[in-house]
Amino acid sequence: MLGAGVLAADRRFFGDRIAEAVALREAVLPPETTGYRLLNAEGDGVPGWTVDRFGDVLVSQVTAAGLEAVRGEAYAALAAALPGAAIVQSNDVPARRAEGLPVVANEVGEADEILAGDPPAEARFAESGLLFMAEIVGGQKTGFYCDQRENRRRAERFAAGRTVLDLFSHTGAFALYALRGGAGRVVCIESSSRLIELGRGHVTLNGFPAERIEWVKANVFEDLRRREERYGLVICDPPPLVRKRPDLAAAARAYKDLNRLALARIEPGGFLMTFSCSGAVDAKLFRQIFFAAAVEAGVRVDLLEPLAAAPDHPVAITHPQGEYLKGWLARVRGPVL
Repeated sequence: MLGAGVLAADRRFFGDRIAEAVALREAVLPPETTGYRLLNAEGDGVPGWTVDRFGDVLVSQVTAAGLEAVRGEAYAALAAALPGAAIVQSNDVPARRAEGLPVVANEVGEADEILAGDPPAEARFAESGLLFMAEIVGGQKTGFYCDQRENRRRAERFAAGRTVLDLFSHTGAFALYALRGGAGRVVCIESSSRLIELGRGHVTLNGFPAERIEWVKANVFEDLRRREERYGLVICDPPPLVRKRPDLAAAARAYKDLNRLALARIEPGGFLMTFSCSGAVDAKLFRQIFFAAAVEAGVRVDLLEPLAAAPDHPVAITHPQGEYLKGWLARVRGPVL
C-alpha cells in the first residue's frame, strides 16, 4: 500500500497530467496552430516524457527507465485523451542511451515504434497560420522544433523591408516567418541537402515566391568567414555545440567565434537573434560569451530582450535544467568609435 502523499504512476495519474497539459496549451497557443509540445517532461509533471503533436500525429520520447516500465499506462491515458491520434515513440535519442534503454525498436534496426494508428512519414500541421511538414520517421528530435515558435514570431516583426540571414536554417521555419513579415530577401545557410529540399517544399507549400529566398549548402562557420554582404536581421540558431560539461571550454570558444562572425555581418542599426540550446551553457555564461564576441567583433551592441522557449515548453521551478534554450534579441549600433 502506498503511503500518504505518494502517487501511483497509473492511468489515472497520467490522465490527470495530460488533462492539465492540454488545458495549458489551450491557454497559451496562438491561433491557427496545430503543431506544438503537448507534454514537456518535468514542466508538465511527467519526468522523462515529451510528446509533440502534429495534427493527428503524436511523436513521443521516453527517456527515463521508470517511465519506460509503466509506459503502457501512460500511452493508454494519452490515447484516451486524444482518441484517434496516431502515436509514435522515437527511441534513437542520446538520453535513452544514457539511461541504458534500448534505442532500436525491432529486429530490422528501426528506432521508431508505432503504438497507435497509421502515421505518415511526414505530417502536415499549422503554426501561427503557416504550414509545415514534420518528419515523423527519421526526423531530428520529434520531427520539428516547436520551441522556437514565439521567437519566429519575433523575427517576423523585425523582418519588414530587411535582408535576412538565417544561419543553421534547418527546414526554413524562421525564413518563412521573415518572408511573411515582409523581408525583401532571405538567405538560408544549411549544411544538409535533405533539409534544404524540405525547406524548399515549405516555401512552395505556403505560396511564397521562390526568388525571395536563397538556399546555400555550406558549413556556417566557413560561410561566414568568406561572406561579405551585410544584413538587417541575422538569426543564429545552432544545434547544441556542447552536450557534456568537460567539453564546455571548447564549446564556449565555438559560440564566441560564431557570434563574432555573425555580428560582423550585421549592418549598422540591424538586429541579431542569437541562441544556445546547449543545456551545459546557462544564461549567465551565454551572456558572457556574447559580450566577448561583441568586443572581438568591435561593434556596439544593445541587448533588447532575453529569449527562451515558447510557453508550451513550461519549466518547473524546481527543475532549472529545463531552461535549455536561451538567447538574445540584440541591436548592432555600429563599430566601436
